[in-house]
Amino acid sequence: MFTAHPQAPKLTERLQTLGTGHDAPFDGELYRFINPTYSKSSDILDGAGALHANGRWNVKGAVRLSYTALAPQTALAEALAHVNYFRLPINKALPRVLVALRLRAKRVLDLRDGNVRKTLRLSEDTIRKLDWRAENQHGDVAVTQAWGTAFAAAGFEAAIVPSAADASGANVLVYPENLHAGSRFDVVSEVRWPGK
Repeated sequence: MFTAHPQAPKLTERLQTLGTGHDAPFDGELYRFINPTYSKSSDILDGAGALHANGRWNVKGAVRLSYTALAPQTALAEALAHVNYFRLPINKALPRVLVALRLRAKRVLDLRDGNVRKTLRLSEDTIRKLDWRAENQHGDVAVTQAWGTAFAAAGFEAAIVPSAADASGANVLVYPENLHAGSRFDVVSEVRWPGK
């Protein structure tokens, strides 16, 4: 188990400095390539995967978080990131199924905005290039993981972040437990397997 990131209190202060002036609504489609084992809507939407494994923006067990992408090609790049990092054969990431999701949320933080990143003192290089796995292997919480926890604690429903796996893409981190009344996070089309 990891201890809190040493900068965690400062991250919270920076989010408070940002205020609500940069909160933005989001209403659109998102994408995710998933393992068929976890293709039920409830598995996709509940963010429970983050309770069982570390990710760029979460420490295992800290928050419920659903990783999604703004474009299918970004979702594919993210699905392959693990095998690419460890130089495993691509078939270790297969099979995968593309799922379209819809998010309507009122309080979304957009880290593609340079002014937001500047206020938070979070560089695009850190977002895209930080080797969070190496930091975890040394027993440390990566700063991106500390930020992900801070976003949830600050009550954001979602955060849009530049993708580390697709230089032109962006991911949307959805915090299902933070969704406000009137917000929605749904599967556009249920995955249906032949014979089931």
